[in-house]
Amino acid sequence: MNDIAILKATGFTGGDVMTIFIMQALVIGLIGGALGIAIGYGVSLIIDSVPFVTEALPTVTTYPINYDPFYYVTAVIFALVSTFLAGYLPARKAQKLDPVDIIREQ
Repeated sequence: MNDIAILKATGFTGGDVMTIFIMQALVIGLIGGALGIAIGYGVSLIIDSVPFVTEALPTVTTYPINYDPFYYVTAVIFALVSTFLAGYLPARKAQKLDPVDIIREQ
């Protein structure tokens, strides 16, 4: 809220503040999604190489891992949506407030 108050006090409009916070949130979501995919894929490769021996499934030699791109795309979409909401909701609330009121509350 302090950041929003400072931006508004220096002349940024509510729409400008909203745009800044949404862009920051989406960048964080993209970076987090990319890191999540890289780490998840790496861990999946490690798990896929672990031997798995069972008499019930004689043809399965390692832990079965599904590398379907749908799951990776779903993860990135979830990261973007959640970070978008995390940036949008506080910015929308603070967009309507007077910067002096925000600073007084702190």
